[in-house]
Amino acid sequence: MKTQFKQGQVVRFKNYRRNKDEKEAYFIVIQEEDATNEMVLYTINTNRYYISGTTIIPEFPEEDLRIVDLRPSDLINQEITIKENLFNDVVIGVAVYFGSKNDTIEFNQVGNFLVSNIEFEFSSTIKHRLKGNLNIKLDYNNNF
Repeated sequence: MKTQFKQGQVVRFKNYRRNKDEKEAYFIVIQEEDATNEMVLYTINTNRYYISGTTIIPEFPEEDLRIVDLRPSDLINQEITIKENLFNDVVIGVAVYFGSKNDTIEFNQVGNFLVSNIEFEFSSTIKHRLKGNLNIKLDYNNNF
């Protein structure tokens, strides 16, 4: 029986071969596969193949992807994209802190976005750290 991937699920590639000292690459389903649409993934953390925020269309999702539980600690020292609270800008940076327990990250739809239940902090060149939730726009451009 095929797994039906749903919007908001976090996945990883089964055969992603990490280099030494490299963390796992995580993606979130932003568009489900159906009769008229291909499945679309959003890259959560920058990895050697994709920059955080890149959208991709997996060729064989059922064979290649696995649903995973993502915890905030999995993204520490990883480059991610947040919508920061100070200027309300979408920014990419390296997560240095998360502001809650290390529970599974979940996403709720807010308008045309998926927003995480966990807030992350980045170091910045201004006096204060930038902080905000993972904030993923549901419409996409194929970045290839």
